[in-house]
Amino acid sequence: MDAKNTAAGSYGKVLAGLLAIIVYIILTNLPTPANLPPQGQKALAFMVAVVIVWVFEVIPIGISAALFLMIMDILKVFPMKDAMANFATTTLFFILSAFIIAITFINTGLGNRVSLMVSAIFGQKTDRVLLSFMLPTAIISSVLADIPTAVIFSSIAYPLLQKNGCLPGKSNFGKALMLGIPIAAAIGGIATPAGSGLNIMSISLLKNTAGVEINFLQWALIGFPMAILLTLAAWYIVLKFYPPEFDHVQGLEDIAKARQDLGPLTVNEKKFIAIFSVTLVLWFTQPWNHIDPSVVAIITASSFFLPGVKLATWDDVKGKLSWDVLLLLGTANSLAMAIWQLKGAAWLANTVLGGLAGVGLLIVLFAVTAFGIFSHLIIPVGGAVVAVAIPVLAVLAKNTGINPALLVIPIAYTVSCVFLLPLDPIPLTTYHYKYWKFWDMMKPGFFISLVWLVLMVIFMYIGRGVGII
Repeated sequence: MDAKNTAAGSYGKVLAGLLAIIVYIILTNLPTPANLPPQGQKALAFMVAVVIVWVFEVIPIGISAALFLMIMDILKVFPMKDAMANFATTTLFFILSAFIIAITFINTGLGNRVSLMVSAIFGQKTDRVLLSFMLPTAIISSVLADIPTAVIFSSIAYPLLQKNGCLPGKSNFGKALMLGIPIAAAIGGIATPAGSGLNIMSISLLKNTAGVEINFLQWALIGFPMAILLTLAAWYIVLKFYPPEFDHVQGLEDIAKARQDLGPLTVNEKKFIAIFSVTLVLWFTQPWNHIDPSVVAIITASSFFLPGVKLATWDDVKGKLSWDVLLLLGTANSLAMAIWQLKGAAWLANTVLGGLAGVGLLIVLFAVTAFGIFSHLIIPVGGAVVAVAIPVLAVLAKNTGINPALLVIPIAYTVSCVFLLPLDPIPLTTYHYKYWKFWDMMKPGFFISLVWLVLMVIFMYIGRGVGII
Protein backbone atom coordinates (compact mmCIF):
# COMPACT_ATOMS: atom_id res chain seq x y z
CA MET A 1 0.00 0.00 0.00
CA ASP A 2 2.84 2.38 0.91
CA ALA A 3 4.54 1.67 -2.42
CA LYS A 4 1.29 2.38 -4.27
CA ASN A 5 0.79 5.64 -2.36
CA THR A 6 4.36 6.66 -3.07
CA ALA A 7 3.96 5.91 -6.75
CA ALA A 8 0.66 7.81 -6.90
CA GLY A 9 2.23 10.77 -5.12
CA SER A 10 5.17 10.82 -7.52
CA TYR A 11 2.82 10.58 -10.50
CA GLY A 12 0.77 13.49 -9.16
CA LYS A 13 3.89 15.60 -8.73
CA VAL A 14 4.99 14.90 -12.28
CA LEU A 15 1.57 16.00 -13.54
CA ALA A 16 1.75 19.15 -11.40
CA GLY A 17 5.19 19.95 -12.80
CA LEU A 18 3.94 19.51 -16.37
CA LEU A 19 0.91 21.64 -15.53
CA ALA A 20 3.17 24.46 -14.28
CA ILE A 21 5.18 24.38 -17.52
CA ILE A 22 2.07 24.28 -19.72
CA VAL A 23 0.40 27.11 -17.79
CA TYR A 24 3.53 29.26 -18.14
CA ILE A 25 3.73 28.65 -21.89
CA ILE A 26 0.03 29.38 -22.42
CA LEU A 27 0.01 32.54 -20.31
CA THR A 28 3.12 33.98 -21.93
CA ASN A 29 1.75 33.35 -25.43
CA LEU A 30 -1.68 34.86 -24.88
CA PRO A 31 -2.26 38.33 -26.38
CA THR A 32 -0.86 40.90 -23.98
CA PRO A 33 -3.74 42.74 -22.25
CA ALA A 34 -4.00 46.48 -22.51
CA ASN A 35 -1.95 48.41 -19.92
CA LEU A 36 0.15 45.34 -19.12
CA PRO A 37 3.75 45.42 -20.40
CA PRO A 38 4.96 42.15 -21.99
CA GLN A 39 7.55 41.72 -19.22
CA GLY A 40 4.83 42.18 -16.62
CA GLN A 41 2.80 39.46 -18.33
CA LYS A 42 5.80 37.15 -18.23
CA ALA A 43 6.40 37.88 -14.54
CA LEU A 44 2.77 37.11 -13.64
CA ALA A 45 2.83 33.89 -15.67
CA PHE A 46 6.03 32.87 -13.90
CA MET A 47 4.49 33.49 -10.48
CA VAL A 48 1.47 31.32 -11.34
CA ALA A 49 3.79 28.48 -12.39
CA VAL A 50 5.88 28.90 -9.23
CA VAL A 51 2.80 28.75 -6.99
CA ILE A 52 1.68 25.50 -8.66
CA VAL A 53 5.07 23.92 -8.00
CA TRP A 54 5.11 25.12 -4.39
CA VAL A 55 1.55 24.04 -3.61
CA PHE A 56 2.11 20.50 -4.91
CA GLU A 57 5.77 20.35 -3.78
CA VAL A 58 6.87 18.98 -7.13
CA ILE A 59 10.42 19.22 -5.81
CA PRO A 60 11.43 20.22 -2.26
CA ILE A 61 10.47 23.82 -1.57
CA GLY A 62 13.95 24.95 -0.61
CA ILE A 63 15.63 23.77 -3.80
CA SER A 64 12.72 24.89 -6.00
CA ALA A 65 12.99 28.38 -4.46
CA ALA A 66 16.67 28.54 -5.41
CA LEU A 67 15.87 27.19 -8.88
CA PHE A 68 13.19 29.79 -9.58
CA LEU A 69 15.42 32.59 -8.37
CA MET A 70 18.11 31.56 -10.84
CA ILE A 71 16.02 30.80 -13.93
CA MET A 72 14.25 34.16 -13.91
CA ASP A 73 17.23 35.48 -15.83
CA ILE A 74 17.35 32.53 -18.26
CA LEU A 75 13.64 32.92 -19.07
CA LYS A 76 14.17 36.69 -19.44
CA VAL A 77 11.64 37.35 -16.68
CA PHE A 78 13.95 39.53 -14.59
CA PRO A 79 17.71 40.28 -14.64
CA MET A 80 19.80 38.12 -12.30
CA LYS A 81 21.44 41.03 -10.48
CA ASP A 82 18.05 42.58 -9.67
CA ALA A 83 16.55 39.23 -8.65
CA MET A 84 19.45 38.59 -6.27
CA ALA A 85 19.25 42.12 -4.85
CA ASN A 86 15.57 41.59 -4.03
CA PHE A 87 16.36 38.20 -2.50
CA ALA A 88 19.08 39.31 -0.07
CA THR A 89 17.00 41.77 1.94
CA THR A 90 17.03 42.57 5.66
CA THR A 91 13.94 40.34 5.92
CA LEU A 92 16.04 37.26 5.23
CA PHE A 93 18.52 38.11 7.96
CA PHE A 94 15.75 38.86 10.45
CA ILE A 95 14.24 35.42 9.86
CA LEU A 96 17.66 33.75 10.15
CA SER A 97 18.21 35.58 13.44
CA ALA A 98 14.73 34.69 14.72
CA PHE A 99 15.43 31.00 14.14
CA ILE A 100 18.74 31.26 16.04
CA ILE A 101 17.05 33.07 18.94
CA ALA A 102 14.32 30.39 19.12
CA ILE A 103 16.84 27.53 18.93
CA THR A 104 18.90 29.10 21.72
CA PHE A 105 15.76 29.60 23.81
CA ILE A 106 15.15 25.86 23.59
CA ASN A 107 18.78 24.75 24.01
CA THR A 108 19.33 26.73 27.21
CA GLY A 109 16.41 24.84 28.76
CA LEU A 110 14.44 28.05 29.21
CA GLY A 111 11.77 26.92 26.74
CA ASN A 112 11.08 23.78 28.75
CA ARG A 113 11.12 25.72 32.03
CA VAL A 114 8.64 28.32 30.79
CA SER A 115 6.27 25.71 29.36
CA LEU A 116 6.32 23.75 32.64
CA MET A 117 5.64 26.91 34.62
CA VAL A 118 2.56 27.98 32.65
CA SER A 119 0.98 24.73 31.48
CA ALA A 120 -1.26 24.39 34.56
CA ILE A 121 -1.71 27.97 35.72
CA PHE A 122 -5.52 27.98 35.39
CA GLY A 123 -6.25 24.76 37.29
CA GLN A 124 -6.98 21.09 36.64
CA LYS A 125 -10.33 21.29 34.83
CA THR A 126 -9.95 20.23 31.23
CA ASP A 127 -11.17 23.50 29.73
CA ARG A 128 -8.79 25.46 31.98
CA VAL A 129 -5.87 23.21 31.11
CA LEU A 130 -6.54 23.85 27.42
CA LEU A 131 -6.44 27.59 28.10
CA SER A 132 -3.24 27.10 30.16
CA PHE A 133 -1.59 25.72 27.03
CA MET A 134 -3.13 28.02 24.41
CA LEU A 135 -2.73 31.45 25.99
CA PRO A 136 0.97 31.09 26.97
CA THR A 137 1.69 29.56 23.54
CA ALA A 138 0.20 32.63 21.87
CA ILE A 139 2.07 35.07 24.14
CA ILE A 140 5.46 33.38 23.77
CA SER A 141 5.11 32.98 20.00
CA SER A 142 4.55 36.73 19.77
CA VAL A 143 8.26 37.35 20.34
CA LEU A 144 9.77 34.01 19.37
CA ALA A 145 9.21 31.99 16.23
CA ASP A 146 5.75 30.39 16.22
CA ILE A 147 6.87 26.93 15.07
CA PRO A 148 9.40 26.24 17.90
CA THR A 149 6.86 27.51 20.44
CA ALA A 150 4.27 25.01 19.20
CA VAL A 151 6.87 22.24 19.31
CA ILE A 152 7.80 23.05 22.92
CA PHE A 153 4.23 23.08 24.25
CA SER A 154 3.13 20.00 22.32
CA SER A 155 6.08 18.06 23.75
CA ILE A 156 4.77 18.87 27.26
CA ALA A 157 1.16 18.11 26.29
CA TYR A 158 1.80 14.66 24.81
CA PRO A 159 2.89 12.87 28.04
CA LEU A 160 -0.05 14.52 29.82
CA LEU A 161 -2.46 13.07 27.27
CA GLN A 162 -0.89 9.65 27.63
CA LYS A 163 -1.19 9.87 31.43
CA ASN A 164 -4.94 10.51 31.03
CA GLY A 165 -5.50 7.67 28.58
CA CYS A 166 -6.31 10.00 25.68
CA LEU A 167 -6.05 7.78 22.60
CA PRO A 168 -5.02 9.38 19.30
CA GLY A 169 -7.97 9.75 16.96
CA LYS A 170 -10.52 9.00 19.68
CA SER A 171 -9.99 11.50 22.49
CA ASN A 172 -11.78 14.83 22.18
CA PHE A 173 -9.49 16.37 24.80
CA GLY A 174 -6.44 15.13 22.93
CA LYS A 175 -7.85 16.55 19.72
CA ALA A 176 -8.65 19.91 21.34
CA LEU A 177 -5.22 20.22 22.95
CA MET A 178 -3.21 19.21 19.89
CA LEU A 179 -5.30 21.54 17.70
CA GLY A 180 -5.32 24.38 20.23
CA ILE A 181 -1.53 24.60 20.56
CA PRO A 182 -0.68 25.25 16.87
CA ILE A 183 -3.77 27.45 16.45
CA ALA A 184 -2.57 29.58 19.37
CA ALA A 185 0.99 29.66 17.99
CA ALA A 186 -0.24 30.89 14.60
CA ILE A 187 -2.42 33.55 16.24
CA GLY A 188 0.34 34.66 18.60
CA GLY A 189 2.67 34.97 15.63
CA ILE A 190 0.77 38.05 14.45
CA ALA A 191 1.16 39.94 17.74
CA THR A 192 4.52 41.53 16.92
CA PRO A 193 6.80 41.57 13.86
CA ALA A 194 9.07 39.10 15.67
CA GLY A 195 6.34 36.44 15.78
CA SER A 196 6.68 35.36 12.16
CA GLY A 197 9.07 35.88 9.28
CA LEU A 198 6.08 36.72 7.10
CA ASN A 199 5.44 39.78 9.27
CA ILE A 200 8.85 41.24 8.50
CA MET A 201 8.52 40.28 4.84
CA SER A 202 5.20 42.14 4.67
CA ILE A 203 6.65 45.23 6.35
CA SER A 204 9.56 45.18 3.90
CA LEU A 205 7.30 44.81 0.85
CA LEU A 206 5.06 47.63 2.08
CA LYS A 207 8.08 49.91 2.36
CA ASN A 208 9.53 48.88 -1.02
CA THR A 209 6.30 49.05 -3.03
CA ALA A 210 4.45 51.92 -1.36
CA GLY A 211 7.13 53.83 0.53
CA VAL A 212 5.22 53.38 3.81
CA GLU A 213 7.03 52.28 6.96
CA ILE A 214 5.38 50.43 9.85
CA ASN A 215 7.53 50.22 12.97
CA PHE A 216 7.61 47.48 15.60
CA LEU A 217 5.44 49.36 18.09
CA GLN A 218 2.76 50.30 15.54
CA TRP A 219 2.40 46.66 14.54
CA ALA A 220 2.28 45.44 18.15
CA LEU A 221 -0.31 48.01 19.26
CA ILE A 222 -2.74 46.41 16.81
CA GLY A 223 -1.45 42.87 16.75
CA PHE A 224 -1.01 42.06 20.44
CA PRO A 225 -4.51 42.87 21.76
CA MET A 226 -6.02 41.33 18.65
CA ALA A 227 -3.99 38.13 19.18
CA ILE A 228 -5.15 37.84 22.81
CA LEU A 229 -8.83 38.23 21.84
CA LEU A 230 -8.44 35.80 18.95
CA THR A 231 -6.79 33.22 21.19
CA LEU A 232 -9.66 33.41 23.69
CA ALA A 233 -12.18 33.11 20.87
CA ALA A 234 -10.30 30.15 19.39
CA TRP A 235 -10.19 28.45 22.81
CA TYR A 236 -13.97 28.78 23.11
CA ILE A 237 -14.60 27.56 19.56
CA VAL A 238 -12.30 24.54 19.87
CA LEU A 239 -14.05 23.54 23.10
CA LYS A 240 -17.46 23.80 21.43
CA PHE A 241 -16.41 21.48 18.63
CA TYR A 242 -14.44 19.06 20.79
CA PRO A 243 -15.79 19.08 24.36
CA PRO A 244 -13.45 17.00 26.58
CA GLU A 245 -14.68 13.56 27.57
CA PHE A 246 -13.66 14.05 31.21
CA ASP A 247 -13.69 16.97 33.66
CA HIS A 248 -10.34 16.97 35.42
CA VAL A 249 -6.84 16.30 34.14
CA GLN A 250 -4.63 13.88 36.02
CA GLY A 251 -0.85 14.10 36.04
CA LEU A 252 -0.47 17.84 36.56
CA GLU A 253 1.36 16.98 39.77
CA ASP A 254 4.03 15.40 37.54
CA ILE A 255 4.43 18.73 35.79
CA ALA A 256 4.71 20.47 39.15
CA LYS A 257 7.36 17.96 40.28
CA ALA A 258 9.26 18.36 37.00
CA ARG A 259 9.18 22.12 37.55
CA GLN A 260 10.63 21.71 41.04
CA ASP A 261 13.29 19.32 39.79
CA LEU A 262 14.54 22.01 37.41
CA GLY A 263 15.93 23.97 40.33
CA PRO A 264 16.88 27.66 40.10
CA LEU A 265 17.67 29.40 36.83
CA THR A 266 20.95 28.27 35.31
CA VAL A 267 23.67 30.68 34.28
CA ASN A 268 22.82 30.16 30.61
CA GLU A 269 19.13 30.82 31.20
CA LYS A 270 20.00 34.06 32.99
CA LYS A 271 22.26 35.10 30.12
CA PHE A 272 19.49 34.48 27.60
CA ILE A 273 16.94 36.44 29.67
CA ALA A 274 19.33 39.40 30.00
CA ILE A 275 20.19 39.53 26.30
CA PHE A 276 16.63 38.99 25.08
CA SER A 277 15.28 41.61 27.49
CA VAL A 278 17.52 44.19 25.84
CA THR A 279 16.30 42.95 22.46
CA LEU A 280 12.66 43.47 23.42
CA VAL A 281 13.36 46.97 24.72
CA LEU A 282 15.10 47.91 21.45
CA TRP A 283 12.28 46.43 19.36
CA PHE A 284 9.50 48.20 21.20
CA THR A 285 11.35 51.53 21.30
CA GLN A 286 12.10 51.49 17.56
CA PRO A 287 10.08 54.69 16.94
CA TRP A 288 12.61 56.52 19.12
CA ASN A 289 15.87 54.61 18.64
CA HIS A 290 15.36 54.21 14.85
CA ILE A 291 17.24 50.90 14.79
CA ASP A 292 15.86 48.45 12.25
CA PRO A 293 14.42 45.31 13.97
CA SER A 294 16.53 43.16 11.64
CA VAL A 295 19.71 44.84 12.91
CA VAL A 296 18.65 44.25 16.52
CA ALA A 297 17.84 40.62 15.74
CA ILE A 298 21.16 39.83 14.05
CA ILE A 299 23.11 41.53 16.88
CA THR A 300 21.16 39.44 19.40
CA ALA A 301 21.76 36.20 17.49
CA SER A 302 25.46 37.02 17.09
CA SER A 303 25.86 37.73 20.80
CA PHE A 304 24.94 34.14 21.64
CA PHE A 305 28.18 32.96 20.00
CA LEU A 306 30.51 35.43 21.77
CA PRO A 307 33.29 34.14 24.03
CA GLY A 308 32.09 34.40 27.60
CA VAL A 309 28.47 34.07 26.49
CA LYS A 310 28.61 30.85 24.47
CA LEU A 311 24.90 30.08 24.45
CA ALA A 312 25.14 28.61 20.96
CA THR A 313 27.60 26.98 18.59
CA TRP A 314 27.29 27.09 14.83
CA ASP A 315 27.63 23.32 14.55
CA ASP A 316 24.56 22.92 16.76
CA VAL A 317 22.50 25.71 15.20
CA LYS A 318 23.08 25.14 11.49
CA GLY A 319 21.45 21.71 11.50
CA LYS A 320 18.27 23.08 13.08
CA LEU A 321 17.77 26.12 10.85
CA SER A 322 14.83 25.95 8.43
CA TRP A 323 16.83 26.63 5.30
CA ASP A 324 13.83 25.81 3.10
CA VAL A 325 11.78 28.56 4.79
CA LEU A 326 14.62 31.07 4.35
CA LEU A 327 14.98 30.26 0.65
CA LEU A 328 11.21 30.28 0.11
CA LEU A 329 10.70 33.70 1.69
CA GLY A 330 13.70 35.21 -0.07
CA THR A 331 12.55 34.00 -3.49
CA ALA A 332 8.93 34.98 -2.80
CA ASN A 333 10.12 38.49 -1.96
CA SER A 334 12.20 38.62 -5.16
CA LEU A 335 9.25 37.48 -7.31
CA ALA A 336 6.93 39.99 -5.64
CA MET A 337 9.31 42.84 -6.35
CA ALA A 338 9.68 41.69 -9.97
CA ILE A 339 5.90 41.73 -10.46
CA TRP A 340 5.71 45.19 -8.93
CA GLN A 341 8.65 46.69 -10.83
CA LEU A 342 7.44 45.26 -14.16
CA LYS A 343 3.97 46.82 -13.68
CA GLY A 344 2.25 43.47 -13.28
CA ALA A 345 0.92 44.48 -9.86
CA ALA A 346 -0.59 47.68 -11.26
CA TRP A 347 -2.41 45.74 -13.98
CA LEU A 348 -3.71 43.16 -11.48
CA ALA A 349 -4.90 45.89 -9.14
CA ASN A 350 -6.91 47.56 -11.88
CA THR A 351 -8.24 44.30 -13.33
CA VAL A 352 -9.07 42.25 -10.25
CA LEU A 353 -9.65 44.88 -7.58
CA GLY A 354 -10.58 47.87 -9.69
CA GLY A 355 -14.23 47.43 -8.72
CA LEU A 356 -13.33 48.30 -5.12
CA ALA A 357 -12.16 51.76 -6.08
CA GLY A 358 -15.58 53.36 -5.72
CA VAL A 359 -16.78 51.64 -2.56
CA GLY A 360 -16.34 52.61 1.09
CA LEU A 361 -13.32 51.75 3.20
CA LEU A 362 -15.31 49.28 5.32
CA ILE A 363 -16.20 47.11 2.31
CA VAL A 364 -12.64 47.33 1.00
CA LEU A 365 -11.27 46.16 4.36
CA PHE A 366 -13.72 43.25 4.52
CA ALA A 367 -12.89 42.24 0.93
CA VAL A 368 -9.13 42.43 1.42
CA THR A 369 -9.20 40.59 4.76
CA ALA A 370 -11.49 37.89 3.37
CA PHE A 371 -9.12 37.46 0.44
CA GLY A 372 -6.19 37.06 2.83
CA ILE A 373 -8.01 34.36 4.80
CA PHE A 374 -9.70 32.36 2.06
CA SER A 375 -6.81 32.58 -0.41
CA HIS A 376 -5.24 29.79 1.65
CA LEU A 377 -7.74 27.40 0.07
CA ILE A 378 -6.01 28.05 -3.27
CA ILE A 379 -2.51 29.09 -2.22
CA PRO A 380 -1.62 27.44 1.12
CA VAL A 381 1.94 28.84 0.96
CA GLY A 382 1.96 32.01 3.07
CA GLY A 383 5.00 33.53 1.38
CA ALA A 384 3.33 33.21 -2.00
CA VAL A 385 0.15 34.93 -0.76
CA VAL A 386 2.18 37.85 0.56
CA ALA A 387 4.27 38.03 -2.59
CA VAL A 388 1.23 38.13 -4.88
CA ALA A 389 -1.10 40.32 -2.83
CA ILE A 390 0.96 43.09 -1.27
CA PRO A 391 2.30 44.72 -4.46
CA VAL A 392 -1.21 44.61 -5.93
CA LEU A 393 -2.79 46.18 -2.84
CA ALA A 394 -0.11 48.87 -2.67
CA VAL A 395 -1.03 49.96 -6.18
CA LEU A 396 -4.78 49.77 -5.47
CA ALA A 397 -4.34 51.95 -2.38
CA LYS A 398 -2.34 54.51 -4.33
CA ASN A 399 -4.97 54.63 -7.09
CA THR A 400 -7.84 55.10 -4.62
CA GLY A 401 -6.15 57.53 -2.25
CA ILE A 402 -6.15 55.10 0.70
CA ASN A 403 -3.20 54.75 3.05
CA PRO A 404 -1.49 51.59 1.68
CA ALA A 405 -0.94 50.31 5.22
CA LEU A 406 -4.72 50.00 5.70
CA LEU A 407 -4.88 47.41 2.91
CA VAL A 408 -1.51 45.71 3.27
CA ILE A 409 -1.56 45.12 7.05
CA PRO A 410 -4.77 42.99 6.94
CA ILE A 411 -3.09 40.71 4.39
CA ALA A 412 0.08 40.61 6.50
CA TYR A 413 -1.90 39.50 9.56
CA THR A 414 -4.31 37.10 7.87
CA VAL A 415 -1.58 35.23 6.01
CA SER A 416 -1.12 33.46 9.37
CA CYS A 417 -4.77 32.34 9.39
CA VAL A 418 -3.86 28.83 8.22
CA PHE A 419 -6.73 26.77 9.62
CA LEU A 420 -8.93 26.23 6.55
CA LEU A 421 -6.39 24.09 4.70
CA PRO A 422 -3.77 23.14 7.31
CA LEU A 423 -0.80 22.56 5.03
CA ASP A 424 1.28 25.26 6.73
CA PRO A 425 4.22 24.15 8.93
CA ILE A 426 2.58 25.63 12.06
CA PRO A 427 -0.47 23.30 12.29
CA LEU A 428 1.65 20.40 11.12
CA THR A 429 3.82 20.65 14.26
CA THR A 430 1.28 18.49 16.13
CA TYR A 431 -0.19 16.49 13.25
CA HIS A 432 2.30 13.63 13.67
CA TYR A 433 0.87 12.85 17.13
CA LYS A 434 -2.19 11.55 15.22
CA TYR A 435 -4.79 13.15 17.50
CA TRP A 436 -6.42 15.05 14.61
CA LYS A 437 -6.95 14.96 10.88
CA PHE A 438 -7.18 17.86 8.43
CA TRP A 439 -10.97 17.99 8.58
CA ASP A 440 -10.81 18.26 12.39
CA MET A 441 -8.96 21.58 12.11
CA MET A 442 -11.01 22.87 9.20
CA LYS A 443 -14.31 22.74 11.12
CA PRO A 444 -13.38 25.06 14.02
CA GLY A 445 -10.93 26.80 11.69
CA PHE A 446 -13.78 28.16 9.59
CA PHE A 447 -15.40 29.90 12.56
CA ILE A 448 -12.05 31.11 13.93
CA SER A 449 -11.43 32.60 10.49
CA LEU A 450 -14.76 34.44 10.59
CA VAL A 451 -13.92 35.91 14.00
CA TRP A 452 -10.49 36.84 12.64
CA LEU A 453 -12.16 38.65 9.73
CA VAL A 454 -14.41 40.73 11.98
CA LEU A 455 -11.70 41.56 14.54
CA MET A 456 -9.24 42.52 11.80
CA VAL A 457 -11.64 45.08 10.34
CA ILE A 458 -12.49 46.45 13.81
CA PHE A 459 -8.85 46.80 14.83
CA MET A 460 -7.89 48.47 11.54
CA TYR A 461 -10.68 51.00 12.07
CA ILE A 462 -9.59 51.61 15.64
CA GLY A 463 -5.93 51.86 14.59
CA ARG A 464 -6.84 54.40 11.93
CA GLY A 465 -9.09 56.33 14.29
CA VAL A 466 -6.52 56.73 17.09
CA GLY A 467 -3.66 57.47 14.71
CA ILE A 468 -1.68 54.23 15.02
CA ILE A 469 -1.82 53.89 11.22
